[in-house]
Amino acid sequence: MEPLSEDDPRRLGPYHLIARLAPGDDGPRAAARLFLARSAGGVRTVLISTPSAELADDAAYRGRFLTEAENARRLGGARPLACLTPVEISGSASDLPWSAFPYRPMLPLPSVLQVCGGPLPVRTVRALGAALAETLAEIHEAGLTHAGITPGTVFVAGGGPWLGGFGAVRTAGPDGQTRMGLSGPAADDLPPEQAVGGRPRPLGDVYALGAVLAYAVTGRRLPDAGDLPQELRSIVLPCLAPDPADRPTAAALADGLTRGVRLPPPAGVTVGPSGPAPTVLDGGPARPPAPVPSGGPGSTALDGGTRGAAALLSPGWLSAPVVVALAEQSSATLAAEVEPAEAESTADAPLEEGAPGPGEAPGAPELIAAGRGDTPGAPHAPTRLSGGVTAARSPSGQDAARPSRRTLLIGAAGGTAGIALGGGATWMATDEDPPPPTTAERLAAATHSRRRLAGAPPTPLWRHDLTGGPPTHPPLIWADKVAVVANDTTVIGVDLHTGKRLWAQDQLRPKGRLLSVGKDSILVPGDGLAALSAGTGDIQWWPKSFRRGGRTPYAALLAAEGGTVWLAAGGQGSGSAGDRVVIAYNLTGRNELWRGPLPGGFDEGYLTQDALVVRGDTFLAFDRGRGTRRWKRSYEGVTGGRPVTTDGRSTLIAAVSTTLRGYGLAHGGGGPEWSVRAKGEAGSGHTADFGAPVVHDDVVYASDGGYAVHALSTATGEVRWQRTYAFAMKTLSGARTPDTAVDPSGRTVLTANDVEVDAFDAEDGALRWRFMDLGAAADKGSVVARRRVAVTDDLAVVVSGRSVYALPLS
Repeated sequence: MEPLSEDDPRRLGPYHLIARLAPGDDGPRAAARLFLARSAGGVRTVLISTPSAELADDAAYRGRFLTEAENARRLGGARPLACLTPVEISGSASDLPWSAFPYRPMLPLPSVLQVCGGPLPVRTVRALGAALAETLAEIHEAGLTHAGITPGTVFVAGGGPWLGGFGAVRTAGPDGQTRMGLSGPAADDLPPEQAVGGRPRPLGDVYALGAVLAYAVTGRRLPDAGDLPQELRSIVLPCLAPDPADRPTAAALADGLTRGVRLPPPAGVTVGPSGPAPTVLDGGPARPPAPVPSGGPGSTALDGGTRGAAALLSPGWLSAPVVVALAEQSSATLAAEVEPAEAESTADAPLEEGAPGPGEAPGAPELIAAGRGDTPGAPHAPTRLSGGVTAARSPSGQDAARPSRRTLLIGAAGGTAGIALGGGATWMATDEDPPPPTTAERLAAATHSRRRLAGAPPTPLWRHDLTGGPPTHPPLIWADKVAVVANDTTVIGVDLHTGKRLWAQDQLRPKGRLLSVGKDSILVPGDGLAALSAGTGDIQWWPKSFRRGGRTPYAALLAAEGGTVWLAAGGQGSGSAGDRVVIAYNLTGRNELWRGPLPGGFDEGYLTQDALVVRGDTFLAFDRGRGTRRWKRSYEGVTGGRPVTTDGRSTLIAAVSTTLRGYGLAHGGGGPEWSVRAKGEAGSGHTADFGAPVVHDDVVYASDGGYAVHALSTATGEVRWQRTYAFAMKTLSGARTPDTAVDPSGRTVLTANDVEVDAFDAEDGALRWRFMDLGAAADKGSVVARRRVAVTDDLAVVVSGRSVYALPLS
């Protein structure tokens, strides 16, 4: 999800828009935008679809959009279909048209591939295709054509896929008009006959679904036949036949995807001890599972068992990263707030057409249970929620116990509560059939309260999107005025309070972490070492002697304080002492203070009160003022690559595998003076490794790979607090150890990983909030790049992929 942009509407009909659902990569000219919205009082949460900004002023397009929205609403109302997103309400063609349907945690198919890092497993693609094909068969039986199937209109939820975009091809252009190059479905998703203006017909839906399945299983649009897995090739290729007469029907496609698939019996069903697991032999519309009788060998799922797509959508059909991403979206939905708008009087304002009025109940249920819209009248299994809450519905549809929307969503905010890995998930979004908002609720909604639930992240003050690659280092905050961010081509300055770009500097090739030096200078390592003006971005200092080919080319930035910078220069790699030097340079006076020999490979520096400590295979200390070498020492267990820091006085602190250790700087060669073991687990019961420690005053903070956070005394190692949290990332393999940061006042500790940024109270380790933005600026084929964070007393500046956010800490 993404925050709203300046061009996005803030209200449509009775709904206040609060966030945008990232569409993934569905072509360069997406025709629709998808928003998360809430009704007055926050009672109902919905997804709203509107035309893209470039099409919003086209009256003919607005009319076609609204017509298809109304068609979808009537289709879903007359006969609810298992996978078709149920449109409940739509706007008018005289203004920006829109349509709304109940919210459920779900991801567009391109985002699912990004989360998984590539193509989906054959099992997942079979289940996805079978469920959609069964829904298409029902649409076709009613004499209709969907005409809007693309990767971007196929959504994946915990219990199965959902299909949006009804009529998108018809909306893009009327019959007889070529649709190539128009906003809407990409050319690769259009059946040939529809691309040239032909009327959408059922076999065109089969072509589009075949293209979606080919994309899902290969990661590419219209791949070569040889790229398709053997077990799906004979099923998918006929769907892509240029001649519609050569394509299978939707029912035949569903049958082909389910035929011969051997599945275990449904959970909780007793099957005779002998014989293989039940086998699905024929396909048919999904229906609620019925008990499978005990039987002899080779029991067959025909009339009494789970059939068709319902059988394929069994636990395990979704991979763990997708389930985690859905949980993150649930948490972000909980945290989203309605942005303030101009004061508006709602007491006397009429509701939009179709909105629930006084004494009227909304037109469709909002509680999404068991991942599917189950058959009316069928009993629902109890839904186990976090905290021991159980919700159950009787066959009449009445709730035996109705937890509030807030209770249901808090479970999702925990990361994994209510989620069964593999798809046996129960997704709860909002209350079913909520009462109509009272006058007081409507007035309260108009004031847009900024209160948050405990644990919900703050609303970003702003978001700034970058061009080029994502930054690989944290931003630098200068004077509480400018956030300086660099990728591999450009350094930019962003106003810390507004998010507007102040300047950009593209003459350098940044490589490494930025440092602040002097009153208004930013050190930028890269091709040499340069200093920029923090206020204007102008290059203040970029000596040729430190550039590549100069007398002493820059090698590493060691430290900076006040107007002085310490750097390694000269020979590269592991050359002799005569090849490389350590230099102290006065940036204010533009003069070298001192230089001394430095062995190769020493490229990390730490300042104490009176020394510069440089690390390589061992540790060297130089007098800060004169440059004389004071000592050379090593510390037991501290080898190259181990994260280390100092307390700025007399203690070296090192992360040595599963322990955090403190060493007396003055006592080399011996063991640690204190050692504390990590609290988190990395999997299989093994203790996690520590990440890089950070020091504030006399406390060192560090995170481990099991997502535990530690606060210790730098002098004695005494544990101030240790906290372990059941974060969603624990279900993923290969997760990197979180980075840790502390605000200048020492009140807030932040950790950043590949999924989120978490804020903790520095006093006791209490979790304050978690911020996630999956999909905001993801690179193709991967999850959003690792979060990077810098912090002031009031703000956390978070870099996520190519997006920069400012989050208030108070």
